[in-house]
Amino acid sequence: MALPNYRNYWRQAGYDEEMDAVEAALANGDADAVTAAMSDRWLSDATLYGSAAEVRDGVEEWFDHGATAPIVVPSSTSGGQLKAMEEVFAAFA
Repeated sequence: MALPNYRNYWRQAGYDEEMDAVEAALANGDADAVTAAMSDRWLSDATLYGSAAEVRDGVEEWFDHGATAPIVVPSSTSGGQLKAMEEVFAAFA
């Protein structure tokens, strides 16, 4: 979110309030407030998150709506990028 072009994109997508909060947090150097600015609406519209079953169901929903090659870039609450990939593979095993 530190780069203005990303914030401009999200503004154009309808997330003005969230971007106002992000910009205020960045101006104050408050990383926790940047995270807090990520509303449930924004996260639900732009990401898949939750349990393995919820993420798996979300990917299936993408396919149901016509996606043919979804790009999954996972992150993990219990480790780095490698751990996140392992969790994704386990969820779809």
